[in-house]
Amino acid sequence: MLCITFDNFGSAAGEQLPWGCPADVPSAEWDAYNRLGLELGHPRILKLLADLKIRCTYFAEGYAAERYPEEMKRWHGAGHEIAVHGWRHESWLDIASREEENRLIERAVTSIRTLTGEAPVGFRPPGLAINGWTDDVLQAHGIRYVSQALPATDGGASGRASTVVSRLDVLPTEPALIDGAMIHPRFGGIFGALDDAAAYDKFYQLAVAHETSRPQEPWVLVVHPFTSGNRAWFGFEDFMRRLAGEFGSSRFGLARDLASKTTAAGAGPR
Repeated sequence: MLCITFDNFGSAAGEQLPWGCPADVPSAEWDAYNRLGLELGHPRILKLLADLKIRCTYFAEGYAAERYPEEMKRWHGAGHEIAVHGWRHESWLDIASREEENRLIERAVTSIRTLTGEAPVGFRPPGLAINGWTDDVLQAHGIRYVSQALPATDGGASGRASTVVSRLDVLPTEPALIDGAMIHPRFGGIFGALDDAAAYDKFYQLAVAHETSRPQEPWVLVVHPFTSGNRAWFGFEDFMRRLAGEFGSSRFGLARDLASKTTAAGAGPR
């Protein structure tokens, strides 16, 4: 099953880059990325998904429900799942206590639920890694699944390893399957080396290979509107139309429907 997901809602993560960026993107340019991702990328992406009759999951910072309420309601009203991506894209492994994590999750869940009328049930930690106490915090606030890297990386942003695999349902999320990790900064990416056409052709090949060999397992792509709704738009649009043409809309699923229990080592579903 194909699971197209989105991260980072406008400038909800802040005006500065939320991670160390070897591309050295100037703060003014980063702010423009965020603004264009929202003002240009969101309408493009929503129209494309509507045309293809595909629903997706947006892992949004809870603060976005307060800063961009109308935009978030557009996504929710179109049938897309709104899940949690922290309060303001905090580096999850740097959170020092259960109490601080609880404060951030409670605030994010409350903001999204108040705006949409629907409590979020999914969580993707910035960095794709969780702390030992995270599951208990999430369960206390109704979160049912975690989108995280398996088995042991935090998404490449800090280079640190995490051995904590959630006891909740898990949506395995590979750090390599992130638009910004594949696409060169000149084409709107962050860490990558390819232009948008080459990057999305590679994503397409990987998706087809997965659906051919393991169609019952989720293939998860992480998309950022500031990348794939802006400079990399044409590569993303072509990729989505090719996938929909190859497999049909029924092979695309929401994260909440595709997450499953994993083995203790994070090797796969059980």
